[in-house]
Amino acid sequence: MSDVRFLPGAREGHKSIPTTPAGGRVATTDARVWRKGWWIRSAVALGLWLAAFVLVVSAQGDVGIARDETVYMGHGTKYARWWLDTLGGKDGQVSEKGITASWGGKGATDNNREHPPLMKTAFGLSEIVLHDKLGVASEVTAYRVPTAAMFAWLVVVVFFWAAQVWGTATGVIAALATLFLPRAFFHAGLATFDAPIATLWVATMYAYWRSLRSPGWAIGAGVLFGLSLATKHNALLMPFALAPHFIYVVVRQLRAGQPLGRMWLVAPAMMLIGPLVLIALWPWLWFDTVAHVRDWLKFHMNHVHYNFEYLGENWNAPPFPWHVALVTTLFTVPAATLAAAAAGTGVWLRQAVKGEAPERETAPGLLLFLSAAVAMGPFFLGSTPIFGAEKHWAAAIPSLCIAAAVGAVWAARCAVAALHELRELWTHPHLELGAICVVGSLLVLPAAIETIHAQPRGLTHYNAIAGGAPGGADHGMNRQFWGESARGVLPFLRSRPPGPVYSHDASPAWGIYIRDKLLPPTMRDAGREEAGIAASRIALVIHELHFNRHDYLIWSAYRTTRPVFVLRVDGVPIVSVYERPR
Repeated sequence: MSDVRFLPGAREGHKSIPTTPAGGRVATTDARVWRKGWWIRSAVALGLWLAAFVLVVSAQGDVGIARDETVYMGHGTKYARWWLDTLGGKDGQVSEKGITASWGGKGATDNNREHPPLMKTAFGLSEIVLHDKLGVASEVTAYRVPTAAMFAWLVVVVFFWAAQVWGTATGVIAALATLFLPRAFFHAGLATFDAPIATLWVATMYAYWRSLRSPGWAIGAGVLFGLSLATKHNALLMPFALAPHFIYVVVRQLRAGQPLGRMWLVAPAMMLIGPLVLIALWPWLWFDTVAHVRDWLKFHMNHVHYNFEYLGENWNAPPFPWHVALVTTLFTVPAATLAAAAAGTGVWLRQAVKGEAPERETAPGLLLFLSAAVAMGPFFLGSTPIFGAEKHWAAAIPSLCIAAAVGAVWAARCAVAALHELRELWTHPHLELGAICVVGSLLVLPAAIETIHAQPRGLTHYNAIAGGAPGGADHGMNRQFWGESARGVLPFLRSRPPGPVYSHDASPAWGIYIRDKLLPPTMRDAGREEAGIAASRIALVIHELHFNRHDYLIWSAYRTTRPVFVLRVDGVPIVSVYERPR
């Protein structure tokens, strides 16, 4: 064992892992090493949370309002006021009639009852407190703050999980790689469910994994699972990742002749606590529970298929290409992150084959793989709606970021080992830490630059593999949806003479733009389709493949084919503005 060295940041959790220069596991210590650095890691986690939260909140100010946000904002305020009135003792709130008035109805989409309420309620409470009461944020920003906060927690959970298994340095790199995902960063600034469900998905996986050694975490796993169910229906897929992992761990324990202890508690905890949390947070389930749960699930099992461009074709009905999730991820995650993740995956596989994987008894690498596979899995079936692209499998990407961090640290250690072989003098105690900082920067900085460059039009982002935004357009990839990009033409519209505007796919948000004084009241929405175009003086076309016909409708009505302004990202048209000739 004379060649064994404890490398800085190698592994600081249960059974810390001293390594050889190549990063292999050769010995273990106990959990005291992990506990000893708790305060330092807590300070790092706080810094990561604040950085993520501030960056997202700052960036979202220039991001347009997506049309589904308008639905969640309005109903979120209604939900929040119901809770405030109920806790304030208002009569009739908890009756079937009182609950239905705010939470349900006979129609499948009445009061947005097709979606769980947790984040909508948080949006509403945030708007009431931060905007209405304190006046410290605009209405839209106040609605979006809970999503930013949840994304910041995702960064922290990734840090703690990676740090506990693979070392603090790996945790920091994994957290920063998660923060600087251009598409995820964009979704983190919207009042929607995609960033929150990714956070709660990963947090539930982490709490479950911790419960295998510390049974007290089983309660936390159950609560987090319930919060996930109350956020988005994706949570129903989690057991497909957790069950095979649990079976693997149990079988491994039994074969090794080791007692299971109380690790079995996590299964009943999640099955019992999860549904109870969901029901407690969703008054619509307080009566006719079985029927209402059935209606909720039925809606999503038969979800409408919206139009979506993928590889040059418009898709609005199954069967969809099986490779949507793979190609979209390949084209949207920063190339440096993908390359490092490939290296990290190779490290995991090699360690698994050699029996050198850290925390072999609880198999965190296997759990992360299953988590990503299950999050993406439905999109290989060809029947799952693809209109949201990467946001629908956002919970898979943190696994990739942790793998990328493992690959970056492994590459740094290999470089140090090579230098040591080349010259014996290269043995400075801080050499490895410096190498990790350099390699980690080569991963994080390009991703950060891509993320900054992509905002506020985050959905136009495509990585170097795709050829950037122009390459994404050339490949026929979707570069926006739900009308959010119309925010970028508002400054130009303010410079034009007032008159009705055909706002196209941005029409649900048009009244909010006027209310926020981003447009004058004289630039009201003109209406929809041909009637709206006929009544308008200015018309927008938000460029998606299935919207091409709107150009022709406007050319015919305005008697001109020439736009007066085109919003572009790296030369790619996003929104065109036409003005009726005088």
